[in-house]
Amino acid sequence: MLRGMSRISAEQLDKVRAWAAQGIDLNGIQKNLAAECGVHMTYMDLRFLLLDHGIEIATAPEPAPAPEPPAEESPAEEAPAAVQVTLDELQLPGALVSGKVLFPSGTRCSWMIDRMGALSWLEKNGEPTPEELRAFQTELMQKLQGIM
Repeated sequence: MLRGMSRISAEQLDKVRAWAAQGIDLNGIQKNLAAECGVHMTYMDLRFLLLDHGIEIATAPEPAPAPEPPAEESPAEEAPAAVQVTLDELQLPGALVSGKVLFPSGTRCSWMIDRMGALSWLEKNGEPTPEELRAFQTELMQKLQGIM
């Protein structure tokens, strides 16, 4: 004799199958059985019932991530006419100074100058042109002179 069979009808078993197909967990099925059918089963009896009948609880598929709009369609992503350098209000760990730069080509970078004076690129989403790099150096020097 199957475990738990003496306490559930074929109609109630069909409901259990439907709830499992909907992805309702054991606790939810247990509550539904009590509320809709007046059947009170222990968690283990319900688990055995599912095993005995080969019922598996469906897992909901993970939602696909929403596609990001192309950079050229978003006004916030428009490239500036000149290099734009910003300084972080809170410096990164180990940095003497850090910030971000947006180049006219649309390339965005995070940068830092460590305590030894070495410049490091932390995040780059493209490659700035040599002219853009020279403009960055000039703009950065002006920003740093303003804070020192």
